[in-house]
Amino acid sequence: MADGVPDEIWAEILGPALRVSDAAFSDTSEDIFMSFAESSSALLLVSKAWLRVATPLLYNVVVLRSKAQAQALAATLKSNPDLGRFIKKLRVEGGFAISMHKILQTSTNITHLFLSLNIVSDNACGLCRGLPLIDPGHVILHSPRHYGLSVAAYKLLETVEKCITTWKTLAVVDIPNALAIGAMLSLAEALSKAPNLTALVISDPHRNISAIPSYVREIASNPSLKCIRLKPPLSLGRRLIDAVVKDPKMKALFELPNDRDLSMEKDVPLPSGSVRPVQLSADMVLDDSIWSRVLYFALYRTARVRYWYHQNKPPSTYLAPLLVSKTFARLGIPHLYERPFLETPFVVGSFASQLAENPPLRQHVRYLTIAHSGDLAVFKSIISHTPALVELNGGHNCSPVTWKAFNDLGGFTGSTLLSFQAIPISKASEAVNTAVFSRFSQLRSFWWSSRTVFKTAPKLIPANTFDNLVDLTVNNCDASFLAVLSHMELPSLRTTTFSAVTAGGKSFFQKHGYKLQELTVSISQIGSADVAIFNNCPSLTFLGISCDDKTFLNLSGLKASDTHARLERIVFKLPSYRMKQNQRGSCGRFLLSLDGKAFPALREIEHPHCSWPTTDPEISKSHFVRWAEALQDHNIQLVGKTGVQWRRRLKYMPKKTAKNA
Repeated sequence: MADGVPDEIWAEILGPALRVSDAAFSDTSEDIFMSFAESSSALLLVSKAWLRVATPLLYNVVVLRSKAQAQALAATLKSNPDLGRFIKKLRVEGGFAISMHKILQTSTNITHLFLSLNIVSDNACGLCRGLPLIDPGHVILHSPRHYGLSVAAYKLLETVEKCITTWKTLAVVDIPNALAIGAMLSLAEALSKAPNLTALVISDPHRNISAIPSYVREIASNPSLKCIRLKPPLSLGRRLIDAVVKDPKMKALFELPNDRDLSMEKDVPLPSGSVRPVQLSADMVLDDSIWSRVLYFALYRTARVRYWYHQNKPPSTYLAPLLVSKTFARLGIPHLYERPFLETPFVVGSFASQLAENPPLRQHVRYLTIAHSGDLAVFKSIISHTPALVELNGGHNCSPVTWKAFNDLGGFTGSTLLSFQAIPISKASEAVNTAVFSRFSQLRSFWWSSRTVFKTAPKLIPANTFDNLVDLTVNNCDASFLAVLSHMELPSLRTTTFSAVTAGGKSFFQKHGYKLQELTVSISQIGSADVAIFNNCPSLTFLGISCDDKTFLNLSGLKASDTHARLERIVFKLPSYRMKQNQRGSCGRFLLSLDGKAFPALREIEHPHCSWPTTDPEISKSHFVRWAEALQDHNIQLVGKTGVQWRRRLKYMPKKTAKNA
């Protein structure tokens, strides 16, 4: 650490990392301060200089979200009361018992106070005793919407009302519009007697106020009041504005949006009917190259947004660039046809006609998503007119194609196709040989779903089939399909995925298991002694577990003898619905049984239903939190789809336990 740097410089450097904005401090969201990143207090541990400079900055704004945090702060201030003078803004999201009295005793310089009335299982005795000891200038009250107040919350509100009439520096009060009418009128009466109240802020995020409330008129009788503001500013509806304008006193107090904000329809100049793209270069070839690249990004689509309801813009807007000029149409059409998404029978048929009537378009089709509806003639017409096709995906509710159509696909595009995904194949009427697979010489990613039976005689299966295959997904298959794969070399295979209904595969794993780095298997396969996943796949770093509503992993799927030196990550593949109670219990027992000694490289487990609670009561009830903390004892992190890890929170120590400690 550099010596001789003035504290003022360090303060400017550390300030942004420790500062809490006014907007964040007053935000009424329950999770605004729920963070899973490294605590800002870690900066104090860097050096003595940083500790000296950052301590006042850290204590400038204090946010208490749990009883344990309040208890820890109270203990800190008891041992070092001087820290209390640094606290200028205090946000309290609960009652937190007697700890709050100890905190407020030493925090007499508080200017901004945020109090949440969402007090359920706690009591506010400490707050009620401590509030008369301070004199804030700005008080923010927050009340949960659609829920009544608890007895503790009502006692706190009564204490606040008494303090309002005695707080000399109180100038701004932010109140919610969610309180019951009786509580609002009682609070309004206290605010009407506040000695130096100058501004009233009413939080109305759901725009429930359509007329001037009676409690506002009561507060407006305070002679020191200068301003009434609604939050957010545009929550003033037309009826409320008209009522305010008609009342001279209210008009003088309310902050009204200006005419521009009130305008519901703005005059937007219409574009000229004649539009020409800007000439970017004197060289027309270079000019076309630049605009072509721009249009590539404008028209680019992926499988993630292949359905219109997943996009922010409708089809007409998506195609709008092609209507700008003839130049844009000429340059953009190749990009439009490069990644077509055919989601309805009408669109599929129209696309087939376009390719048949316009041969120059065929060479542009490279990535095709098609919702095949069963019209095999149209399907054959399309695949026969796409000689440059490298990726073929099934669209939404794609119907199966026949075995003959799959054969035709190999003949037309097998030499160029790199990926075949999500198109099921009907079961052939009799056992077939594997010659068709040899046609897909470049295939790197293959999705298979068919109950077709194959002839498994080794002499009928070319060993060099699928030499370039890297990623294999088996959604549904006959046992003979895995037997066929067992006779192939598959030298490039690294990733394999099986659905939740797949069973068996002993010969497949014995042949190819050593190559696999990423593997997703069914419950049946992971628990099978014949398949022996952990023994047959020594290079495995990723293990997915496919489950459905009928099958879920339990302790029988993991034996005490199962060990793996390289496995780093386990991912549960589950349906989107919530787990049933028995599934939740089964999942918990499995997670808690994992031993770091058996899987020394394991660092992360992903569960798609895993989400972290944001409030103290929710945290205490969450089974995911309990599992995550148990796994962290083995240096394993539990995450959800977002990849966010749980960070341990301070634990509340009951009074007797704290004394013994």
